[in-house]
Amino acid sequence: MTNDIMIQDLFEKDIKRDIKGVIKVDQYDENIVDTELDEYVITRETSKHLDVFFQRYYDAMLTPTDKIGVWVSGFFGSGKSHFIKMLSYLLENRNVKR
Repeated sequence: MTNDIMIQDLFEKDIKRDIKGVIKVDQYDENIVDTELDEYVITRETSKHLDVFFQRYYDAMLTPTDKIGVWVSGFFGSGKSHFIKMLSYLLENRNVKR
């Protein structure tokens, strides 16, 4: 008797599920939003960027100005769109299924 294990059994979620290859800003289907929020991983680096963003956002609210914007840069496929979409969910503060 062998103790063979299938690689797919090492994962918590079904690896054969539909995985969106591209994050689309205008996709607000409740199930897609739920999956995006559930599977988004906040790394140490992402956490730093969120801290900086919200500190500057807070500062801008204390001193209102029309000269405010956000520039997100990175390589192709680095997660810029995903990061921005997560920011939009946080700023919108909408109710989601859970």
